[in-house]
Formats: sequence, C-alpha cells, structure tokens
Amino acid sequence: MSMFRSSPGRGGQSFVEYALLLILVSIVLLSILLILGNDLRTFINDVLQRWFPATDESSIETPLSLVWLVSFAGR
Repeated sequence: MSMFRSSPGRGGQSFVEYALLLILVSIVLLSILLILGNDLRTFINDVLQRWFPATDESSIETPLSLVWLVSFAGR
C-alpha cells in the first residue's frame, strides 16, 4: 500500500491550482509592463542602438516582435 494515495478528484483540483497560479503570474507580468512601459521602451531602444548602430536614422528597423512588445507596454 502506498502512503501517498491520491483521491479520485485530486487531478481536477491540481489543474485548477496550476491555472490560478498561471493567471496570477500573468497579472503580475502585465502590471510590471504597464508600470515600466516607457522606461522599458527607452532601455530597449538604447540597447538596440548600441548593438546595431546605423549611420542613417531612416535605416533603423526594429524586429516586429519587439515593436509589438514596446507598443503593448506603452499603453
């Protein structure tokens, strides 16, 4: 006999616990993005300009995923 026998309804309970934990983490991350949106955008732009310097300002292209992240964080 196993000491750690789980009851038949335990699987659904643990699924709900994982879902609630995922929702909590998502809310925390979105809150951080909303609070630090403009600072994060400035930091990312500075890093990109250091890593990929361009002589012509019109030739700077930002990856699409980064544009989405920065525009979402700035809302």
